[in-house]
Amino acid sequence: MRFIHTSNIHIGMSPDPDKPWSESRSDDLKKTFEDIINLCKNESIDLLMISGNLFNYQPTTEDLTYVDRLFKTIPDTNVLIVAGSSDHIKSNSPILNYVFSDNVHYFLSSAPDTYYIKDKKICIHGISCFSLEDPSTVINSITSDNDNNTHILMFHGSDSKHLPCDINKLAEKNFSYVALGLSHNFQEVVRNKIYYSGSPEPLDQNDEGNHGVIYGEISNKTHEITKIEFVKTAKLSYIPIKIKINSKTSESDVVELVNREVLRQGNNNIYKIILEGMRDPDIEFDSDIFNKSIKIASFEDQSNPKYDFIKLSSEHPQDMIGAFIRKMTLTNNNPSDIEKNALYYGTQALLKSTEKD
Repeated sequence: MRFIHTSNIHIGMSPDPDKPWSESRSDDLKKTFEDIINLCKNESIDLLMISGNLFNYQPTTEDLTYVDRLFKTIPDTNVLIVAGSSDHIKSNSPILNYVFSDNVHYFLSSAPDTYYIKDKKICIHGISCFSLEDPSTVINSITSDNDNNTHILMFHGSDSKHLPCDINKLAEKNFSYVALGLSHNFQEVVRNKIYYSGSPEPLDQNDEGNHGVIYGEISNKTHEITKIEFVKTAKLSYIPIKIKINSKTSESDVVELVNREVLRQGNNNIYKIILEGMRDPDIEFDSDIFNKSIKIASFEDQSNPKYDFIKLSSEHPQDMIGAFIRKMTLTNNNPSDIEKNALYYGTQALLKSTEKD
């Protein structure tokens, strides 16, 4: 039996809403979902499991019709869906009355439910979210029969706020595979047993690394996993660029270093730029110095101004600046990083205040 496990697709979401590329990223979420459907078709997938947050919100009838049209194109694939925290089911949700194609089963209960695929001898146990958070421990009570069927568990959670459970005890239960949703990143929780698929597309700048789906195979005889493979589906990545600067580094130097890294990694990706080290006190860097064609999700100047504290102290013998520097440097011979930052930023603030005066 061959399966695809995915989650956190978030159709309808607009990643990086304050950025010019937000609309195209929203389109990417749909396109990647369509790619997953085509993957099921091309690889003759028996089971497509969506472990929550197919949508970014309560899906409308139009939303459901859109995904169902795609599901109709893979009639030989059984599609199993549980609602997640973002698309949790409410009492007035259109999902409660929507009739999907014959190959689709949407779990519509907040209690553990079971769906049996007779010709495949597969028993899928699933539970949907009916609220943004659900701290109930119902997962710990779920069991499966020790019979001649393949048993799979699907749910969206496992942390303290979303269907918490004892992973060690869950691993001991008679499930061939546990398909988790919630985390945006791929995680192997228990080898060949329990996995977070992660989101097939990164959804914000915290979603670094590769994103995709899980392809797996389960033996019909032993009911054990025989193959697990991560399949990359994301159209781009969020990539941090850390640049070490010094007092001689200019704006043009920083721009050149960033351009060089973007050229290496690809202009289609989205970047987080972080400056570290000691800079010239007279230079302040900001994101406006970079080429507008580069997608910059965030810019952080974590560098410190390289002050000559001895010189500054002698230049300000009677005022607050000199007193602050002497207090910070004379009373501590081995300052921590926090204390060093306090010295740098405190001195900078005092110098700026005198400039205004």
